[in-house]
Amino acid sequence: MLYELIDHELVDVINDRAYQWQDAVKKTTQYLENKGYVSQHYADAIIRSTEENGPYYVLCPGLAMPHARPETGVLKTGLGIHIFPSPVDFGSDLGPANILITLAAKDSDTHIEVIQALSEMFVDEENITK
Repeated sequence: MLYELIDHELVDVINDRAYQWQDAVKKTTQYLENKGYVSQHYADAIIRSTEENGPYYVLCPGLAMPHARPETGVLKTGLGIHIFPSPVDFGSDLGPANILITLAAKDSDTHIEVIQALSEMFVDEENITK
């Protein structure tokens, strides 16, 4: 399921500068917006949700999966994968993240399935180093 959601044009290394978490969210969602996965409001929805609920999407040290609810601007389901050589500090107890997997899920069921699949995949630290 996960591999079919990955559009290779949504995979990149972001090494132009260090990013504050809000700017990192905007940068990664811009890729999704440019390819028609999300509307221009999706980044703001993630930022607002983070400000209200904290960085709930930091899964483990080094890995974050920024996302918001499907109705906040998702047009079709997809994943963006971005590597930040300068870690992005979301204010999580788990520390900053170098890998951001930005999720856009069209419906709640897909949203939950993708989160569960990614969480299971990255529970094993060996999968992260691969």
